Amino acid sequence: MSLEWVPLAAFRRFLKETLKLNNVAQKFFPMKNAVIQLQATYPNPHDWLAIKPEQRLSFRVGGSHELWYIIFWVWDTGYCNGDDQEALTRRTDIIRFLSTRGRVNLANFPVKLGLLSNSEEDFIRSKDSCSKKGLLNKLAIHMISVMKPLKQFTEDEVALADLMRPNDQRYNVKNLKDLIFELGHSEIPGKRRHKTYFDECCLHPVWGNVSEEYRQHLMRSEALDYYIRKAGAALLKFYSWLDKRREHDASLLDYEDYLDLFDYFSRNDEGNKYSNKYIGNSLSFIKAFMLWGIGLNSFFPKQLDWPNDVYSGIHREAQRETYAGDGLAFDDPEFPSLMKGAIENYIPEDDLEALCRAFWLIIASSPVRKTYLLNLQVDDCVLPLPNAPAAIGLYSPHAGIEKAKHRNGQFPILDSSGLMALNFLKKRAMENELRPMWNERAEASYVHLFQLKEFPWLLNEKQIYKFFDKIAEFIGHKDKKGKAHGYRHYLITHISIETGSSALARLAAGHENEAMLSRYLRSNLSRKALLFATMKKYQDGEIAGRFIWRIFEALTDNQSEPDELIKALGSEEITLDEFFTNYGLPAPTGVGKCLIQGACLFEAKCFSCHHYAIRKSEVDQAFQTLARLTKGMWNMMRGSRDFTTQNSKAAGLMTQIALLGDMIRHFGYSEDQIQEEIVHRISNVYIR
Repeated sequence: MSLEWVPLAAFRRFLKETLKLNNVAQKFFPMKNAVIQLQATYPNPHDWLAIKPEQRLSFRVGGSHELWYIIFWVWDTGYCNGDDQEALTRRTDIIRFLSTRGRVNLANFPVKLGLLSNSEEDFIRSKDSCSKKGLLNKLAIHMISVMKPLKQFTEDEVALADLMRPNDQRYNVKNLKDLIFELGHSEIPGKRRHKTYFDECCLHPVWGNVSEEYRQHLMRSEALDYYIRKAGAALLKFYSWLDKRREHDASLLDYEDYLDLFDYFSRNDEGNKYSNKYIGNSLSFIKAFMLWGIGLNSFFPKQLDWPNDVYSGIHREAQRETYAGDGLAFDDPEFPSLMKGAIENYIPEDDLEALCRAFWLIIASSPVRKTYLLNLQVDDCVLPLPNAPAAIGLYSPHAGIEKAKHRNGQFPILDSSGLMALNFLKKRAMENELRPMWNERAEASYVHLFQLKEFPWLLNEKQIYKFFDKIAEFIGHKDKKGKAHGYRHYLITHISIETGSSALARLAAGHENEAMLSRYLRSNLSRKALLFATMKKYQDGEIAGRFIWRIFEALTDNQSEPDELIKALGSEEITLDEFFTNYGLPAPTGVGKCLIQGACLFEAKCFSCHHYAIRKSEVDQAFQTLARLTKGMWNMMRGSRDFTTQNSKAAGLMTQIALLGDMIRHFGYSEDQIQEEIVHRISNVYIR
């Protein structure tokens, strides 16, 4: 690339052929004289570039100046071309130069230079006419400096928006990302980042660098955003304590010092005591930070002299307080139903209220977590529940959007109003032709169920709770405050009451264990001890198979008593071996038992039949059958010229393999163990 000044004759052609100016001669000569002064002062571009952008001289003749020539020189020489760091440095230089030139009108240049289409220009001008932000001219300065179409901008080039207009509320990185998203060149809209406590920790004059290292460690460890926010608040208070003591690091802190720290965390500035839960949680963040830092650098002690005896007592009190409280549950048992009716009957004033109304109707119809729902995709958001096609639940293929990393249809929909709300949202997304948007939690792009047509692009907590408070005030309950999690408590409790099974409530809630569920239920609400015992055998991994849905049906049917077969299974007086001997028939699959009472109506489709069960003791037979089915599928694929999974026989075989594999996994076998067993057995399998 040559860095010589381009001849003036070429500049004149640029004015005529590229910019398509009228009266070129009249406009060229004043500019020519300004360019001559530029070249006399800076004989070559290297001389000009050696001066800081903001200190470069401006050359004017009458009302004309050299600026258009500089833009032509950048465009003609390809000065800003390239994708390396040097090219970015050059773009930065040009954008800083153009940004120091005061009011210049370059709005027409991007289209003339082929950097912006006419339709894109029209769209941006329409935004200007609405907001009067002068967006197109600011964007023109940016695009000329980068010399790329918007759809080719990299993250680093987008970031130059803040360099061009520092602290400008009208043109910045967020606004530029919004514009690129609206034009369809990106799936990542702008995001306003609010300053967090952890940001303040990272700015601390002593602990700043260590704080940033710890934050990066937490992010690499996939710590939840909630945890990182809370950790930042605790660390900032810890640093305040260190500063008051004039401690330059924590290397010399001993047992007595930490006791003083405990006291500091126990009261606010007015001397009022914090809750035990707050104290315990805050100290746990500090302890985790100190344990991470030991041996890392000189800021930390070589050995942590933490008062574990006192800390254990604080932790016990915190747990006791947590278990004794109602958490986020509603304080009035009648209020959730009252609010649901009011929201259902409310006529939204605008699109935002329509979204908020739909959100609360779904929340009141499914024990789903708020974050999961707000990040849910439009396509296939509702599917049959796993192993229960008669019921439907909220579905996501993305584990990252849910606190417990659940996937698939984990949260059942229990009310028709929730389904109506979901149908409204899906129809709205289609009618508004919403485009896919990147989701950081899911690490995927898709059209979101609660996607907005403008910033902030997704429905957020502030908006949904503002709507909730409005409805509460409308029905005369201004004093009532409700969280989305309150409906989760409400629904989970009612599932347990209605079914008599905390196991079903746990499954509906997506809890990993009974301990977490007990925080919701607070008491044993089960009324069917016999069925509970039956469920326990399934949970303990003693039996598997679709027969479990016979138990579920009995649990949810309050009109009839469990049949003799389920009573026998739940009885403590009969062993599993005796139960299957008395009630089970050999299944046509060669593994497991058929527990049907009467003629079989399912043509031996055992693995998907509600009357089928298998014991853990039969797992060896199950592996043999799985190996046989797998080899059969392999032979079918190898022996077919046009194999397709749409073939009914192939599809049926694949379904059997998947269902039997799920049953084996229920007994505690990992995917790798199953694969090893299949490989080991498959060579000895006889294909019938």
